[in-house]
Amino acid sequence: MTAASDTVQQKRTLRGRLRSDRDALSAAHRADCANNALQHLVTWQPWAASTLVGSYLPHESEFDPSLLAQAARDRGADIVCPRVNGRSMSFHHWQVGDDTEVTIGGVLQPMPAAPIVDAAAIDLFLTPLLGCGDSGMRLGYGGGFYDRLFAQVSGLRLGVGFALQRVSDWESEAHDQRLDGFLSEEGLTLFE
Repeated sequence: MTAASDTVQQKRTLRGRLRSDRDALSAAHRADCANNALQHLVTWQPWAASTLVGSYLPHESEFDPSLLAQAARDRGADIVCPRVNGRSMSFHHWQVGDDTEVTIGGVLQPMPAAPIVDAAAIDLFLTPLLGCGDSGMRLGYGGGFYDRLFAQVSGLRLGVGFALQRVSDWESEAHDQRLDGFLSEEGLTLFE
């Protein structure tokens, strides 16, 4: 095996373990985690100053950012969510009650007619993930959508998840983009 194929296999194994661990969390625990995460976020100055927040519509056992998005709306920020377009993503205004459609892997996304925003204008990205490494490496689902996006924009990249998703670093690949921070029920960690 080559080093590249070893890295791919390592990521595949880690994805499976982290998804299984995340799937095992109860609904009550998930709700407590969201409440605790919000408490760690509200005193962070970049959160308070962000006026355009990129969030996401949760899929399966992902950390549900709805409480965070509502708190941002309550303080006057606009919320946008991603939509897959071929190999890239665009961000569209979305709020509870708006229509959605299903994309790759059963993920929900805003409808194509939802008003689009320039991703470069997003102040803060609440980013879904399977794992977050000790140095801010993000383990997603393998499609590279966020890596391609983050290579082109400057908004803060905050991974959101459960504390059990925080793991030791793995071998990175050339395309991997790091997060600026990781938010869980245990706190907010910022990376250099």
